[in-house]
Amino acid sequence: MGQFFVISCLTGLLIVFGKIIGSYAPIFRFAKTLHTTLFAGAFGRDIISWATLLALVEIITGYLLWGKQTLALGRSLHKRGGSRLGALIKMAGFRFPNRTMGLHNGAGFWSGIPLLVMILTGLTWGFGWYGRLVYALFDSADSGGWENNLFHTLQGLHTGSWEGIFSRVLWLIAVALGCTLPITGWMMFFRKRKKSRPAAD
Repeated sequence: MGQFFVISCLTGLLIVFGKIIGSYAPIFRFAKTLHTTLFAGAFGRDIISWATLLALVEIITGYLLWGKQTLALGRSLHKRGGSRLGALIKMAGFRFPNRTMGLHNGAGFWSGIPLLVMILTGLTWGFGWYGRLVYALFDSADSGGWENNLFHTLQGLHTGSWEGIFSRVLWLIAVALGCTLPITGWMMFFRKRKKSRPAAD
């Protein structure tokens, strides 16, 4: 499902960029359709929805693993007389312990929260049951007006339009970093797999 996450991020990147420059060129309309349905109608929407749901699990587990590694590094540095804060700085950077893993850790740390916001709001349109749950949680007596306001709030949080150009640029950076996560993840997987293979006789 990683390839579909890359597609979602790349097309989302184009859509947000188009919003920033105020363009409705065919490339941005193409990106919007690919982002929502993969040009495959309801079937494509289902694929994107399930890939997005799996991305939610991956980001949460990624933060858990990142936290575990950061705590372990902090203890190691502390034993050597260093600062535990140094572990946080290293793990939030883009170079430790090597270029590939550093990019994966750093990109995941800085883009994870914005991506979670995009995912949680995007799932509102991906799964009917999830959308009904969100609207039920924020239901009020003035349901018509509130639902309309909630829709625009969710849309603003998903596309990054909640704070004008600042939030759009912030979302643009987060999505750009998000595009690298499956790529660096694959690189680390294949590198580890290559190292684990027995040497040829």
